[in-house]
Amino acid sequence: MSGQFGVHSLVFTDDWNPASARSACMAAREIGYDLIEVLIFDPARLDVRATADAVKEAGIGLRLGMALGPDTDIASDDPEIAARGEATVARCLEIASQLEAPALSGIVYAAFHSYGAPQTPAQWARVAEKLGRLDRRAGELGLRLGLEAVNRYESFMINTLDQAAAMIRDAGAANMFIHMDTFHMNIEEGDVTAAIHRNAGLLGYAHVADSNRGVLGGGHFDLVGYFRALESVGYTGDITVESFSSKVLGPDLVGGVRLWRPAFDNAVEAARTALQLMQAARAAAIAGTRVW
Repeated sequence: MSGQFGVHSLVFTDDWNPASARSACMAAREIGYDLIEVLIFDPARLDVRATADAVKEAGIGLRLGMALGPDTDIASDDPEIAARGEATVARCLEIASQLEAPALSGIVYAAFHSYGAPQTPAQWARVAEKLGRLDRRAGELGLRLGLEAVNRYESFMINTLDQAAAMIRDAGAANMFIHMDTFHMNIEEGDVTAAIHRNAGLLGYAHVADSNRGVLGGGHFDLVGYFRALESVGYTGDITVESFSSKVLGPDLVGGVRLWRPAFDNAVEAARTALQLMQAARAAAIAGTRVW
């Protein structure tokens, strides 16, 4: 298991400006992270230069995430909205290329949204067609595109690793991978280890979050068991912690992820604790012994 450890920018802030970008990147480096993931809320509003400068100054790697919204829902039955969603993902791929990030991943197949009805076969087919085009664009840019499986309350099309794999196959993709997230897997996967084994060949990136999405180690997710599963399939992708607190995030995101209780006040200490736990879990998985 040779992947790098990263920290999500939302651990520190959801206001990504030159000052906060520098502060977050420097904190990540000081703690000992290899990389930081930056979430693109709106490609037109991301300060690409400030992001590049902050990452370069800190001397750490960069990963990019994104999530479509209701007005850019690639799965929408409204052709204009769906086209706007495809164009949004394409623009984020271009930004990833500008920033020399190796990939873009997230909710790129539908909206980050609580849907009131299940997906239809026609929606699935249209999304597969659009993702096929985006996969080819990613290849042209020398990038990979990841599908993050998220829980049923945050999207409706890809909730499990198996669904992500099915979409990759149906899109005829050559540059796509599955983006795991342990918070969502804890909700949607009947057997996390079995899901990892079934889809091992497509796994490319991971978010690690505890069952309550707060400080890592503060929930009931079996972190050592997860790392053992990754080790058993020879996973070599990067692993990024994603922890949220209403003391850090603004009201839009607090409402979006239903973060009603503050998880931590000190983002730096939360990030430090997470790295220590991930390092210990990986070491335990490699050694084949539990450390707590």
